[in-house]
Amino acid sequence: MIKIGIYLAEKGLVPDFILNFFIQRISLARVNSVSIKNEKIMVINNLKSGPIAERTSDANDQHYEVPPAFFELVLGKHMKYSCSQFDSKNDDLDKAEESMLQLYIDRAGIQANQSILDLGCGWGSFSLFAAAKFPSSKFTAVSNSKDQINFINNQAALRGLENLTAVQQNINEMYFSETFDKVVSIEMFEHMRNYELLLSKVSDFLNPDGELFVHIFCHRFACYLYEAKNDSDWMTKNFFEGGIMPSEDIFSNFKNHLKVVSSWRVNGSHYGLTSQKWLEKHDKNKSKIISLFDQHYGNGKTWFFRWRMFFLTCAKFFAINEGNDWYVSHYLLKKRP
Repeated sequence: MIKIGIYLAEKGLVPDFILNFFIQRISLARVNSVSIKNEKIMVINNLKSGPIAERTSDANDQHYEVPPAFFELVLGKHMKYSCSQFDSKNDDLDKAEESMLQLYIDRAGIQANQSILDLGCGWGSFSLFAAAKFPSSKFTAVSNSKDQINFINNQAALRGLENLTAVQQNINEMYFSETFDKVVSIEMFEHMRNYELLLSKVSDFLNPDGELFVHIFCHRFACYLYEAKNDSDWMTKNFFEGGIMPSEDIFSNFKNHLKVVSSWRVNGSHYGLTSQKWLEKHDKNKSKIISLFDQHYGNGKTWFFRWRMFFLTCAKFFAINEGNDWYVSHYLLKKRP
């Protein structure tokens, strides 16, 4: 039955109100299962062994090697592919992106004359924004995606940002000969599978007084893996292979190298609104996107509706219980002596 429903949805034949009903039902069933507490213990133990990231090529294919032109059509002017902050529900996406980017600067303590590593930089929204504000600081942006690195370096050149360099590295082999005052990571930890090793590596990248600022989406208590086990795992199969849903307290389980000194919660409604804005722009640019996807995937219409379902799912998912179940958390972690 689920398989038939997904087939019809990918053809654009299922109304949004029906999709929203099943999105909420499947999401709540996931965290209301009797095994969720044991699963959290198992997941956290697993995050202490193995490679830092698994199936990195799958993640790239699903999200980060999609043509930049697509993201230029659906994201805001800062190309922020993560939660934005809406000071008012009437804010447009550009303003909401900028509001969250400024919040990162404030909470991470970004200042002049610093060296900053943007770890898992996406399309460079933070680095490009912050590098323009702090010309005396040096920014290094890192991604596993060739398209993202080329995009950022081209934008930096166009904007005359000589203090920003983007480099392509795989997180599992990542190495720097220099150290940094700040490491900033925006929605990257959700793709990682060994937090212990990653935090150890980040600690080595930091100066003695250095700090790590992290933005993740999370659940208020549950922690679970995205694994393709049955037909209901549509999100995993198409968009989040090798991913994890962290719990809000995730970093309290990894204290050997860095310690949390401050944390903040961003209500899930902000991510719901962000995703809704992406969905609106996606629908508005339907013909252009189908043409792009025809060239990239070879089946443009199906992938148009898959991405549409992805945005719709995120919009509904983060709005559940008025944004108090799934939401965004910010953390400032300091290097241990």
